[in-house]
Amino acid sequence: MPLTTVMMAGLMALCGIAEAKEHPSYLSQSYCDSVVEQFVESGMRSLGKYINDNFSLEYKGGIRNTVNFLNQRSEWLSECNDFLRDTSSSYVFYNEENTKDIFDAINALAKELQLVREGVEYPDESGNNNPHPFIKGRFDTLAKLMDQHHTRILMKKQFQ
Repeated sequence: MPLTTVMMAGLMALCGIAEAKEHPSYLSQSYCDSVVEQFVESGMRSLGKYINDNFSLEYKGGIRNTVNFLNQRSEWLSECNDFLRDTSSSYVFYNEENTKDIFDAINALAKELQLVREGVEYPDESGNNNPHPFIKGRFDTLAKLMDQHHTRILMKKQFQ
């Protein structure tokens, strides 16, 4: 083997570069901040309006669109989280625990909505199919976590 190849292999092993992931060129700290900000602000506002005002079993398309919205945002946020962990040892939502909790809440809401879309019934006290309290509970969990994250963002900005 040429000496440069041996030196590069040794250097890569020493620095851990051989394990580094490649990330798309559009990923940056500011891009990821904007993805998070969009989800925290307009995304959650839109999601809240749908869950609180427009959710209806009669309109499966709205449920499908909401599931797709949540899955897409989860993918974008996950991509940013991977990038931030690899490049700055940080997380998309404050720390590892909060990030995991928020991703779990997004996925739980998407899963619950998908079950409703597939026809799973949620009987209430009178035996009627009423998934709204279950969906609302999942949304409220996510909203609470996002509100906590938003508060941290505002406090961080205040002390910069």
